[in-house]
Amino acid sequence: MVSEPPSWHIDAAGRPSTPSRKIVQALGQGRADQLLLELATRLRNGMVGRDVLVRTEGDEFVVLTEENAPDVTLLAERIIHNLEEPFTVDGIPVSISGSIGISTHHGEGHDVEESLRQAYTALAQAKKAGRCCYRFFHPSMNRQADDHVILASALREAIADNRLTLVYQPQVNLHTGELHGVEALSRWDDPVLGMVSPGRFIPVAEETGQIRALGVWSLRVACEQMAEWIAHDIPVPTVSVNLSAIQFQDPDLVSQLATILHQTGVPPERLIVELTETAMIENFDQTVNTATAIRNLGIGLSMDDFGTGYSSLSNLASLPISEVKIDRSFMNGFGSTGNVRQVVTAIIRIGHTLGMTVIAEGVEEAAQCAQLRDIDCDVIQGYYFGRPMNTASLDAWIRERRAEAVPVA
Repeated sequence: MVSEPPSWHIDAAGRPSTPSRKIVQALGQGRADQLLLELATRLRNGMVGRDVLVRTEGDEFVVLTEENAPDVTLLAERIIHNLEEPFTVDGIPVSISGSIGISTHHGEGHDVEESLRQAYTALAQAKKAGRCCYRFFHPSMNRQADDHVILASALREAIADNRLTLVYQPQVNLHTGELHGVEALSRWDDPVLGMVSPGRFIPVAEETGQIRALGVWSLRVACEQMAEWIAHDIPVPTVSVNLSAIQFQDPDLVSQLATILHQTGVPPERLIVELTETAMIENFDQTVNTATAIRNLGIGLSMDDFGTGYSSLSNLASLPISEVKIDRSFMNGFGSTGNVRQVVTAIIRIGHTLGMTVIAEGVEEAAQCAQLRDIDCDVIQGYYFGRPMNTASLDAWIRERRAEAVPVA
């Protein structure tokens, strides 16, 4: 037996919010409150003995129990299992999922506040691992949380001081061998932390809300660079900039884009904004309105990583997309025959039917290039033609290809 009751923090909707905003929008406030009451009842029915259930805020619950660690594990699994059964609210079936953070203490010197803090830390790890799971607190989680805080603070300063850089990866027309455009990709070389990969700092930017500032910085720097290319007659037709789902829901995005284009003097058709399927799915109506406003400015709009999300073809057809990018994962197993080739062929045909340019990402081999040309793909992006490079390297790459008139293999 533990010396103090361990505390669990259970987030019934996978996020610390009110009754979940989407549930309120779908069911109305009254039904959402009813759902929370039924959830609390189901949670209480899964407990035993002197266990105590407390709703802290929104759809967050805390359980205090005197069970030992093995029994706490069984209780966590039982509650997660109980959440798998859909709820019924006024005849409407509603499915929810839960993440659980568990804190157990041994010895003296621990209070409930410390238990809750550690349970919240464990909950954050459970969310990262995916919903419908639980995690026990471990001291290493504190170190990870500290690293996260340090990284977030350093990133905020780096964005404010303009210490990030953009690199550019070429996109090549598969039929002519000419440069179609470049994709701008952010890089961060911190004087203390060293080179921080996008896989580390982009999630931190999203979690801390800095992704908006990072996105605006990327747009501005990419357009300033495009203005330089135009001024020096360097033939870069377009530059593409990725926007996160969070930034795409920002009501100020369209005005920010218009301001940046005006201040840099870049023609709008030289800029392409990339959005992911996630951005489209999360708030489709707002996404359509924002996408339409962006296209009305004359800016291109690209669907990035197509084929990895859950968007429907009707959604794709409803958006004013100018190009679609086939996710790099399709290059694994891509060949002259097989299911992957058939799927890629279908995407290309759909894109062409909708009047879109189709770009294949992650192309690394000559054979992939030839096979994509055979099925009428328009543009190739990947290490086969060039890795992401700084502006000096890209300018040299362009000069060399023009001098040598390099064809597509």
